[in-house]
Amino acid sequence: MSVEMEDEINRFTARRRFLRGALLGGLGAAVTRDIQAGPATEGASRTPLRGRNLNPQALEDLLVGCAYLGCGGGGSLAEGRAELAGAVQSGLRFSLLPVDALADDEWVASPYGIGSNAPRTEAEKRKYAALVRPETDPVEASFRLLSTHLRRSFVAAIPGELGPWSTAAALVTAARLGIPTLDADRVGRATPEANQDSVSTAGLSTVPLAAVTGFGDALILEKVAAGSRVEDILRAISVTSLGELGVTDAALSGRDARRPGALVLGSLSLAERLGRANRMALAQGQDPIRAVIAAGEGLHLFDGVVIEFPWRDEAGFLNGEVLIEGRGRDRGSRYRIHYLNENLTAWRDAAVDVMPPDLISVVDSASGAAIANPDFTVGQRVTVIGFKAPTIWRTPAGLSVFGPGHFGLDTPYRPIEDRGRVSAD
Repeated sequence: MSVEMEDEINRFTARRRFLRGALLGGLGAAVTRDIQAGPATEGASRTPLRGRNLNPQALEDLLVGCAYLGCGGGGSLAEGRAELAGAVQSGLRFSLLPVDALADDEWVASPYGIGSNAPRTEAEKRKYAALVRPETDPVEASFRLLSTHLRRSFVAAIPGELGPWSTAAALVTAARLGIPTLDADRVGRATPEANQDSVSTAGLSTVPLAAVTGFGDALILEKVAAGSRVEDILRAISVTSLGELGVTDAALSGRDARRPGALVLGSLSLAERLGRANRMALAQGQDPIRAVIAAGEGLHLFDGVVIEFPWRDEAGFLNGEVLIEGRGRDRGSRYRIHYLNENLTAWRDAAVDVMPPDLISVVDSASGAAIANPDFTVGQRVTVIGFKAPTIWRTPAGLSVFGPGHFGLDTPYRPIEDRGRVSAD
């Protein structure tokens, strides 16, 4: 790898996706503090929030769990921690609300960010250098814009996906607005495309939606010709905005939010359990990878050493692979994982081993920490683990937008648990 490439990756690792929200609200030096430092309560509202309170330790556990379920995408854990650190330090409070606690006529909506994990080129930086960035968080601004447009208050926020930054952004947006976050999301993992979405897959509309760029451009999208157009349109806007696009869509009534398959229920609690398992294993001198696999009913897929990880920026996506040389019981084999922002397909030698929509996560074998794409090091010892996709993605409707055929694989979907291997023993 060239020195220039290493420098670019280092700069990119420090700033994945956009951190506009994390830099607001007097964050300053607080971004370097761990979430567990605790809140500054002075001036904080004491109005009780609905749902289960999330203290700093619960927030940390939740983000660590999201790093596993993010499948290499969803932003970096460092950025998610930074996003929450400032909010906690400023006294904001967080809670999780079960979907079944919503009344029929209460409304919720989903705030999230869209962007590529790839670094910006010098030409792009020069092109947009003259634009003045407003002192607003695009994600929060989009949430407020949709509420105003619909003339409707939202009582909770729905995370768009599970990822350490993307989930943190939803949590912080909800906390700034003084509302809880639903204990649910729209994927059950992180995903590269907006149309891989439980709301639309369940037959509900995600529009109208509001979008605000990092430059302050604001728009309402009232209608699309087909559900896939949401991804096409938003991705194009993101590309012309240096990957800084805040979106809020999927305004749902409580009745629709409870429709079977509309949301992936209990997903944030699952992430919290994974993070807690990791933390407790480390504290007790046990294997954190084994603990996470057990907590998530996952699978131990491969052990090895990273030998290369080529990637490129392609139409707003980070498109790459990581190639792993086997060690231990996997010595003599190679494992290859392709990702489009998130890990999608894995091959053991020449055979497909795991395919979308099931979850693939690469972790550091020594620390057990999940690795975000493309933050690998040649020679790094890694372990690949996997989890079953939520039920909705294994239906015909789910597989049509998130199955192997959608990503160009000419092979029928085979569930991860049927791949002929067992959990780590």
